Amino acid sequence: MKKLGSAELFCWQFIQEHLDEIPKLSISQLAEEIHVSPSTIVRTLKKKGYSGYTSFKSILYYSESKKENGFSKEVNLVIKKNEVEISRTISQLSVDDIEKAVYLLSQQENVLICSSGLNTAVAKEIMYKLRLFGKNCANYNDFDYIQYYAERANQKTLVIAVSLSGATPEIIKALECARKRKAKIITITAGATSKMVELSDVTLFAYKSEHKEVNFGLDVGSRIPLEVVSRILIDTYAVYKRLGPIRKK
Repeated sequence: MKKLGSAELFCWQFIQEHLDEIPKLSISQLAEEIHVSPSTIVRTLKKKGYSGYTSFKSILYYSESKKENGFSKEVNLVIKKNEVEISRTISQLSVDDIEKAVYLLSQQENVLICSSGLNTAVAKEIMYKLRLFGKNCANYNDFDYIQYYAERANQKTLVIAVSLSGATPEIIKALECARKRKAKIITITAGATSKMVELSDVTLFAYKSEHKEVNFGLDVGSRIPLEVVSRILIDTYAVYKRLGPIRKK
């Protein structure tokens, strides 16, 4: 994927926020809605891996046809939410960031994975897979343990923080401690402006939909975007271990 210019980025964000309307619009109508030229729309979509506007619309038509499935409007909204979170998470991945993260995984001797709540399932999967590569890897979701091991980190330690919000105070405190002790830090989060991002050597961003879940007062937001990022990271690391450089030649 090529980097988007400012007009192209605005165009892409508008398209992602109006996916339901796109199949009904010609490229001229869409251009008028966004206040850009049709060529900007085509250029944006090509940079995102599509052959053009017609190709992009056909994919959306196929996606919409799957919605004729007997589910209610509310359930299909949930399905749409997951589709958007996955597609946008993948589209915003940076080869530079993934490459840096893979390099840190290969260089650091010890890996400490920090998480809490529902993020722990993602963190544990990372731990189990890294152990298959022979990495000395541990995962903690108890804040006392996280702080204890952060205080014993060193320049050979890689800390991986997994947090949907990026705002967990106890994990931030641990990252500050690990940073002072010269550890390297990777954060996987949907919190683009969080303190964890500031403390990290590399941040891998997930996309969290603004669609609100029925949460009964609890944090039950989807961790699928975090799972997508962690899966791509570990699978890319596997490719690197087997074949070497991950960039297109």
